[in-house]
Amino acid sequence: MTTWTVLGLFLHGLTFFVLSLTVASLQYRGRRILLARHLTWLGVFALCEAIVAWNDLLAPLTSRQMLLPPIGRTAVLACGYAYLLAFGVQTFFPKKTPEARLRRILIGLNLAWLLPYGAVLLLSPSAPAQTALTVEVLARYLLAFPGGLLTGIGIRRQSYDTLAPERRARVRSSLRTVEAMAGAFGLLNLALVPPATFFPATVLNVGLLPFSPVLLWAAVGLLWAVGLTWALTTIQAQIEDWIENVERVQTLSMDRERISRELHDGTIQAIYAAGLMLEGVQYYIHDEPEKAQSQLLRIMGNLNQTIQDLRRYIFDLCSDTPDSDLEPGIRRLLRDFHVNTLLETDFRVTGEPPRYNLTIERRRHLFQIVREALANTSKHAHAQRVTVNLAYGLEVLDLTICDDGVGMEALRLEKGHGLRNIRERTRLLDGKLKIESAPHEGVMFHLTVPYSGE
Repeated sequence: MTTWTVLGLFLHGLTFFVLSLTVASLQYRGRRILLARHLTWLGVFALCEAIVAWNDLLAPLTSRQMLLPPIGRTAVLACGYAYLLAFGVQTFFPKKTPEARLRRILIGLNLAWLLPYGAVLLLSPSAPAQTALTVEVLARYLLAFPGGLLTGIGIRRQSYDTLAPERRARVRSSLRTVEAMAGAFGLLNLALVPPATFFPATVLNVGLLPFSPVLLWAAVGLLWAVGLTWALTTIQAQIEDWIENVERVQTLSMDRERISRELHDGTIQAIYAAGLMLEGVQYYIHDEPEKAQSQLLRIMGNLNQTIQDLRRYIFDLCSDTPDSDLEPGIRRLLRDFHVNTLLETDFRVTGEPPRYNLTIERRRHLFQIVREALANTSKHAHAQRVTVNLAYGLEVLDLTICDDGVGMEALRLEKGHGLRNIRERTRLLDGKLKIESAPHEGVMFHLTVPYSGE
């Protein structure tokens, strides 16, 4: 065995083994991608291909003709090709094809070669090596060749059916690499088979090339793995960005619905009540000026409170800082809160930030929690000062928001859209929330959040 053959077999096995690991990873991460449906079948094929390549490499190096017997080697190879053909066939089926039907196709393709193979071995047990060679060539012709072509054509067809034009444009080069390598694998299994006693193996076989073809298999496996990884990773990233944007829109919609409801139930009703009180004042402003003056002072107090509520709603609508880093974002929220409510604010940071940034989604949840807590303070606490403490730990961060207001009763802590939103966002962050309050001692929100979700 020449040095190039050893190197080629090693790379052949390595690249297809990497392809199988890549498929296993992408199968989990790309579960939302229709193009990745039944990607496990492709992984089984790649693993079988790697096993056979390493068997051919290690057997001579260990002074043995083969680690796997010829019958077993051919069985592993043909099983992998059956999985490849099944993967290619299923790409042509409609999106809503029942899983049971697809599994029957997979089982049928494996039985299609396994049963006659077993029958021949039973009828002619004296020549298992020759039978294994014949079955290997037939498996390459009848399973690997159409399987590679159908996989390449099917992925191309499915990408047009399932991906939007702009999304497909971003992964066009990597998809074409996958399609081309699948087709190349099929064609190589037509032209470069072990020599056999029947046509076309008597003409088209590994003897056509002046060098060992194993490096070609390694190159095909490498490009296949790279193209598949790049394509599905890019598509998955685009899907996650889209989902993140949808969640952001839904969050804003919920916040605006809440604010509109509070405007209707609180602010508008307060202004309407002030108007009715003014109508009543005009009837006794001349006869009972002291009573009228008292009523006017009461109306002015109500209107001032309504103005404070409007400032809070404006703060809720305008303080959107999802793209900011955590510390600058919280500082901006506190600055806007001070401008709109005239309450004093204090922000303290301890510890060192993590080496990696929090994701936009996690920062957005933290900003919304701070905003809800500040809105709760401005509406209920009658406070003079709000303090926010941000402490970076090794694995979690602690966020504390407290005021010096009148405090809240335990019953009231369980009610309200704002507090419910805080608890829901804490759950989405896999964090822990503790709320402490006592009469005339203010309210403290203590949030502990891991840097990344599970």
